[in-house]
Amino acid sequence: KNVTITQENVLVDPLQVLRCDIRVFRCGPILKIILRILEASLAASRSQLSRHLLDKPLLEKSGQLTSDSEREELKNALIAAQESAALQILLEACLETTEDQSKPELMWSLREVRNIICSFLHQVFISEPSLAKLVHFQGYPMELLPVTVQGIPSMHICLDFIPELLSQASLEKQIFAVDLVSHLSIQYALPKAMSIARLCVNTLSTLLSVLPSDLRLELFQPVLKSLVRICIAFPS
Repeated sequence: KNVTITQENVLVDPLQVLRCDIRVFRCGPILKIILRILEASLAASRSQLSRHLLDKPLLEKSGQLTSDSEREELKNALIAAQESAALQILLEACLETTEDQSKPELMWSLREVRNIICSFLHQVFISEPSLAKLVHFQGYPMELLPVTVQGIPSMHICLDFIPELLSQASLEKQIFAVDLVSHLSIQYALPKAMSIARLCVNTLSTLLSVLPSDLRLELFQPVLKSLVRICIAFPS
């Protein structure tokens, strides 16, 4: 079904740029064009929201918003939600599908697309490190961690917030954090990575002593390979 998208539509919802034919995500040259359009659309949307706050000042304290600072926070939250959603869509496009496996030419296209998307994410993470934190706190399929860690040079900034991610109450987030650390340890066998890896091992040791048996299995089965990677990176 053909849908007409206007500039006004895109300013309100920049994610419409990514609602395109799925084949775009296996065609590198076209994807590069889409990413340029996405980048411009997100920037235009940010500008539009900022202009909206200036054009419509808060004249009186009424309703839920009581100050300009609250309006600014709401604007920033909306921008972060839009941009992190766009990055999540791009990460999802990096997943290998059964169709990719059945067609060798698509596997080559997938590699090219992953390189293009990782390059785009790198630029985003460098210009807005808070987005890197948000995307990793939201999480994404762990099978993509080797792709992102090896393909995005700025992934080392994750070492700054992994302790906070590891302290989350969610087992899913803790598992994701440990797996992320294991891949970062292989890629960046640095003292800081070793310190964070040691924190992961200590955290897992603590959880082993406090979790009931069923949750122990739920936690430790997925992280066994992660622990092996940490041991390979830091054998001593």
